[in-house]
Amino acid sequence: MRSQVLSGSGPAFRRARRAVGFVRAFAGGSKLMEPLRSNIAAILNPKSGGGAGARIWHRVREYLPAHVQVYRTSAPGHAIQLTVSALKAGAQTIVAVGGDGTIHETINGFFADERPISPQAVLGIIPAGTGSDLRRSLRLPLDVSEAARMIANGLARPVDLMRVRYTSHNGLPSTRFAINVTSFGMGGVVAARSHWLSKWLGGKAPFLIATMLTAAWHAGSRVTLVFDRMDPIEARVTNVVIGNGQYQGAGMWVCPDAKLDDGQLDVTVIRYLNGFEIARDIRMLYDGTILEHPKVSSYRATHIRAASPDTTFVEIDGEPLGRLPLEIEVIPSAIRVVTGVGT
Repeated sequence: MRSQVLSGSGPAFRRARRAVGFVRAFAGGSKLMEPLRSNIAAILNPKSGGGAGARIWHRVREYLPAHVQVYRTSAPGHAIQLTVSALKAGAQTIVAVGGDGTIHETINGFFADERPISPQAVLGIIPAGTGSDLRRSLRLPLDVSEAARMIANGLARPVDLMRVRYTSHNGLPSTRFAINVTSFGMGGVVAARSHWLSKWLGGKAPFLIATMLTAAWHAGSRVTLVFDRMDPIEARVTNVVIGNGQYQGAGMWVCPDAKLDDGQLDVTVIRYLNGFEIARDIRMLYDGTILEHPKVSSYRATHIRAASPDTTFVEIDGEPLGRLPLEIEVIPSAIRVVTGVGT
């Protein structure tokens, strides 16, 4: 584990500090604004977005207060360990600099034995990945300097999480917390393929190519779904998406009505579509009309169970982590995320 202490004493940081001071004075000392943050640790994935994480960080740090502890990831799962270390060392603000996978691992580092390590700690996000789907649901700014100023000065908003109990690739029961989307069926296969393609391509291309390649042979999955206390649903599906957030796959708008803080999960069930149907209707994944498709059903639940006699792969926040069976429950207001003033 490598770390270093960086000073945030540049002109951009001084301007940000003066700005927040003005807002506090205008607010008359109310609790509208939180104090300028201290005890900040950054979990930096320097390889995210084809090296964008490392490049962006050099611009971000001048907007943050002094004495930012920086932890650089070096392998899958490393961000979880680094976040645990940072919180146990006293960090109160954890800034995830990377893609949705880095954010996912950082969030899981907030917990030990499924309990918060530091309940008052907050999460800041600097999106620097290929897809950055969570950014869309949180409405975080694309501009790096705006995102950095938000972390230094913005409000922290309670956000729900999903507790996902699933079967790992080696057949063992596993648990992860998810903030954005969990899906199974074609989505689990696409996640694995797009990870490989993203080494050479950026933006939507890896996800779109992986989707079309998978659609050519995917025969659907036979699944049994149980939502809360509803009767079981037996279906042959192309994909099932459980959304706390709204987007996956670099902008696929799979759960357009989902909210990150309503204590519920939105479920989009896409019944079996052949390759031609997927190619013909794929625009509906991007334009917000997916729920109008005749083979799509939507549900809202707080507890979901899914099983299959077929090998059905699962992705969690874009990470291809295992397969069915799984069980998901919503954890209301499980983490506080910095999203800006008034959001």
